[in-house]
Amino acid sequence: MSRIQTATTALLTLCMAFGQLCASPSNAAESKDPKIYAHRGGAKWAPENTMAAFRKCKENGVYGIELDIQRCKTGELVVIHDEDLKRTTNGTGLIKDTSYADLSKLDAGSWFGEEFKNERVPLLSDVLKLLDGKVVLNIEIKNTPVSYPCIEDDLLKVLADYKYPDTIIVSSFDHEVLKRLHAKSSKYAIALLGDPIIYDVGQYAKQVGATAWHPYFGSMRKDVIDTAHDASLKVNVWTPNKKPEWEELISQGVDGIVTDDPKALSEFLGRREKKQK
Repeated sequence: MSRIQTATTALLTLCMAFGQLCASPSNAAESKDPKIYAHRGGAKWAPENTMAAFRKCKENGVYGIELDIQRCKTGELVVIHDEDLKRTTNGTGLIKDTSYADLSKLDAGSWFGEEFKNERVPLLSDVLKLLDGKVVLNIEIKNTPVSYPCIEDDLLKVLADYKYPDTIIVSSFDHEVLKRLHAKSSKYAIALLGDPIIYDVGQYAKQVGATAWHPYFGSMRKDVIDTAHDASLKVNVWTPNKKPEWEELISQGVDGIVTDDPKALSEFLGRREKKQK
């Protein structure tokens, strides 16, 4: 082989290698980790939807918190998942029929562990004061099976003085309430909650005013997530709590994982990152 042929072959080899490098996603893109959202404040490490859980999130540097709001009899927005008090407090009856004065006396922690005795059902306003923009907050509006007419107005009033609107995501299974809220204020990110794969999810999200989709993790496939990404939607899934589930979802390219066990997921992502180095 002549010198010219050798040089030409080397140049071709270099060009091919450069082309492969440019065509492949970068290592940084491949190793991009999803954001961690603590479901109900992290239901594995503290009683769900309590200040104890939210403090743990803040102390441990969790990226985001997901919580649920309902409206009590006297009009305050309180942080609790069920419309009924029985499962997570020592009270009985519906939230909508109970005044905040009575709610504030209930024990919302002993059911989880004796060390959490006398944890209370928090006001959303108290959670906002605690977080002070340091943690992204996903507020899920509960509006079914109990209907809270105009609850979006109550939420906007509570959020009005919060200085960090860019750290707020509002989600709900009631997409009508999301659309109404977005029509009244475009300051807050809107996320569609749901179980099924949505036909033309990008167009549907646009009609509601949503920029994110929060589906059940078991309903997801990579092509579905790719379609959402093509429509510029963030996909944050709920509620995988096991390593094989996390691995699969990361391979599918989800943007965020809403989990009951933020500590274990953080450790899992840390070990994964070390292996990739």
